[in-house]
Amino acid sequence: MKQQRSKVSQGSILLSEERCRRHGWWLLLLLTALLYLPGTGTMPLMDRDEPRFANATIEMMERGTWTVPYFNGEYRFDKPPLTYWWMRLHYWLAGKGELGARLHSVVAAYLTALVIGGLVRRVTGASRAGLIAGMMWLTTVQTLIHGRLCVADMPMILFVTLACRALLELIVLGDGKPRILWWWVLWLSLGFGFLAKGPIAWLVPGLTLLLWRFALWRKPVDWRNLRVLPGLAVMILPVAAWGIPALIETNGLFWEIGMGRHVVKRGVEVLNGRKFIPGYYLLTTWLSLFPWLFFIMPVWRTLRARWTAELTFLAAWFVLPQILFSFYATQLPHYVMPGYPAFIALLAVAWCGRGPHDEGVTPSLAKWGASVVGGLIALTFVTSWIVPIDIPDLQMFVRSTSALLLGMFVFGGIGALCAWRARGPWRWIMPIFAVIGSATCLLPFSQSLRQTSVTIQISRALETMPAETPFFGSGYDEPSLVFYTQKRWEMGAKIPAIRQYLEADGPCAAVLLRREWTLEHEIKAWMGQKPRDTPAKDRSKEVDALLADYPDTETHVITGFNGARSSWTEVVVLCRRR
Repeated sequence: MKQQRSKVSQGSILLSEERCRRHGWWLLLLLTALLYLPGTGTMPLMDRDEPRFANATIEMMERGTWTVPYFNGEYRFDKPPLTYWWMRLHYWLAGKGELGARLHSVVAAYLTALVIGGLVRRVTGASRAGLIAGMMWLTTVQTLIHGRLCVADMPMILFVTLACRALLELIVLGDGKPRILWWWVLWLSLGFGFLAKGPIAWLVPGLTLLLWRFALWRKPVDWRNLRVLPGLAVMILPVAAWGIPALIETNGLFWEIGMGRHVVKRGVEVLNGRKFIPGYYLLTTWLSLFPWLFFIMPVWRTLRARWTAELTFLAAWFVLPQILFSFYATQLPHYVMPGYPAFIALLAVAWCGRGPHDEGVTPSLAKWGASVVGGLIALTFVTSWIVPIDIPDLQMFVRSTSALLLGMFVFGGIGALCAWRARGPWRWIMPIFAVIGSATCLLPFSQSLRQTSVTIQISRALETMPAETPFFGSGYDEPSLVFYTQKRWEMGAKIPAIRQYLEADGPCAAVLLRREWTLEHEIKAWMGQKPRDTPAKDRSKEVDALLADYPDTETHVITGFNGARSSWTEVVVLCRRR
């Protein structure tokens, strides 16, 4: 440990131990602001999860309830309420818009960086190592994505990180002395973690502890500091304070649907048309942890050289979600994110524990990995300019998206490699420029998304409709319609039902999907597997027939991007104002 501290203390003057100890928290805050605020308040909410979370909070506020979320006038059982509670605060601070809806994830990402930094400081005894760990966390691709989304993942990750940090203090580094503060942190984090996203907040810390003790460490440990029985009471208290009233109000449906369908069923059945892919997370983790997973060899060397209790605990924490979700039927890249703070902590330990022979040397795996990822992204960018896409606006959108990916990944890779390899002030100046460049890339992209958003264009066309107007979605049923119009919608409406309302008196509004072009269809058409010059979905005959029958009805033809399906969409908006 003394040798480790001496190596860290020989670091650059720019990030001296004293400066990192005194100023680390606001340096991470500044980095969070630079990376996560640009574009967060202008990029439209992406279907389908973001608008549901955002508007469920608004409907809870309008109903004056704190227990059961609603969306579009109906129960929303997908997640427990902690995220909605947190969003209510930010709606009050920043307004009921995109920034207020997403600010809880930004704050949770920053707080997680602080927790990771404190954990690394505890393991290494170096404030500089903790600051570097926080910076790594904030510049990881999956953190950059979910740290600015209106969903429940980042609050859950915050509480999982707190719980594992507390376990490290109580069991792994425990010396038999009572640590009452960390005991409260552990059990309250488990309780509020469940309120963020359900039982995953219990499974990851609990199974990590078992995996560490019985598979990696395999030495006796002192379990007394956990004080399990009173701890379980503390953990269950906040859950029961919400759960019992919620179950009573919904006659048990919150448990039946929220746990049965959205937790258990996701584990045994593939939902939403996704396919189960063996080894899925072994592939996606390389991109999710870009650029830092390409430095995995120093982590491996550090573990082999220092098979200590704290480092093996971090290894178990990183590996556990990979194992757990490999058997989970529904697969998404961010499901294994609760283990990412452990890898960042391990990498920070390896980073600051390098000897003189490691200075200025980039690990070969990092060189190889950065080259492969950069090459794939560059190939995607070049392909977007070569492959002909029949819809000019869609073609331009694909090109701008690939340019964004190329810019952000190139900047991120340059920053990481320079921070590891360069000497002197360039070691930190280049990553700073990389951070600014990555954030700058997002600004025009967020504006482009807003200008081409189908839903925002629809909301503008419908903003002067009378309050008593019924709204129908036919073919275009995205939840963002509810958020951006602040109206209740009848989704999945059939055209005959819309005809009935057009025949009757009174105002009426309907959004009808006319045609849709998907990138997958365009690529297959270019490869000769699909007919050229045809959309992936075409309802123009029945929609045009409806328009012909009601020529006096106000109509708006709108084209733009539908983020839920990554498609270019043409819709027709019918409006009758009286």
